[in-house]
Amino acid sequence: MQLHVFSFEHRRAFEAVYSGFLALRKLKLVDELGWGLVHDGHFEQDQYDRTGAVYSIVTQGGRVIAGARAASCAGNDGYWTYMLQDARDGKIPGIPGGLLNDYPETNLTWECTRFVMDETRADQAHPSIETKLVVAGLCRAAFGLGASELMSLSPQGLGPLLRRFGYQIRREAARYNCEDDGRQYRAFRMECDPGVNQYLAARYLSPGSATALREELKGAA
Repeated sequence: MQLHVFSFEHRRAFEAVYSGFLALRKLKLVDELGWGLVHDGHFEQDQYDRTGAVYSIVTQGGRVIAGARAASCAGNDGYWTYMLQDARDGKIPGIPGGLLNDYPETNLTWECTRFVMDETRADQAHPSIETKLVVAGLCRAAFGLGASELMSLSPQGLGPLLRRFGYQIRREAARYNCEDDGRQYRAFRMECDPGVNQYLAARYLSPGSATALREELKGAA
């Protein structure tokens, strides 16, 4: 098992991993959950896959089995900002506004999106290790680029799981039921603590990821 952490700008160096993540997103979100997302039949890629995004992806035997994306709440491309704020502004049909008490617009908060996992390939000997690695990788990358907090709109079960991993979680009060998959979602915020589970991340981190992260930090300095 390997953990790959890299930015959108470095995706060419992780081409197979990045493509595998997009393919898993299409499989899980479109084919299985029935989300009405734009795709090309093989990959699901959206407006938030852009400069500034970072990825934390786990592979097993060269195959992507879990992953997620994060981006600064200060980022924008002139129209799109981040998912929850764009939903508030009516740009994303299906996701209501008012899911956050306040909508951050600084680099201190990063939004995590597109978490997916292939449960059929999960490590039965180490339950939830894939999710733990994905989150640790996002913290590692985002903290190095200035984040103190991560935020996500996720199924309610993720919050308690992250607490068991050792993270400090604060859940927002508002909830909504997704018409596409029938699940209830809730936003939460989590301290971006680079010390939590980093021994595990370092153990599984791919050599290429270490190089990419050093380059990211050098560019941000």
